[in-house]
Amino acid sequence: MLSGNYFYNATIKRVVSVFGTIFNNIKIARHDSGVTTNTVHVPISYGPRSKFLARIREENDLGNQKIAIKLPRMSFEMTSIDYDSGAKLNKLNRPSPGMQLNIYAKNQDDALQIVEQILPTFTPEYTVTIKDIDGPNSKTDVPFILNSVSFQDDYEGDFTTRRAIIYTLDFTIKARFSPSTGVGKIIKR
Repeated sequence: MLSGNYFYNATIKRVVSVFGTIFNNIKIARHDSGVTTNTVHVPISYGPRSKFLARIREENDLGNQKIAIKLPRMSFEMTSIDYDSGAKLNKLNRPSPGMQLNIYAKNQDDALQIVEQILPTFTPEYTVTIKDIDGPNSKTDVPFILNSVSFQDDYEGDFTTRRAIIYTLDFTIKARFSPSTGVGKIIKR
């Protein structure tokens, strides 16, 4: 039975934020004749894959300029919340948010540079300590588990069609949700 007391620990919000933060320092290098000419920061933002694919394929005419999304880029989104019934041993239950990281690039070298910076971190999991709820010592180790990596190369059409290489990494996050706190009676015996 639900207690009727309002509470919100922002657990999912924290997990999603930490997930994006894990990938926010990825850079790729540009080379000319085997020499690194510069490095480029790969931006990441939250949003559905379909939105970014539409923006990649979109070309808006503004005078003589054509504007589309700049590649390489990464996006992430929460794709599901699955309950882990095997972990129901106490009141701190463990639903597992499913997260998806998408890497978009216009050439294979850029995409592979990004993927090779991510894969060694997840063997197959990477554990991050997250502050759970307000209060002292309320930190939990949360494993981020890499489940699969797939890729797609959308290079169909004529030479004017923009190429998009997309790597998709699917993750499971073993998050822990805390119940509401209640007021109990004073124990006298």
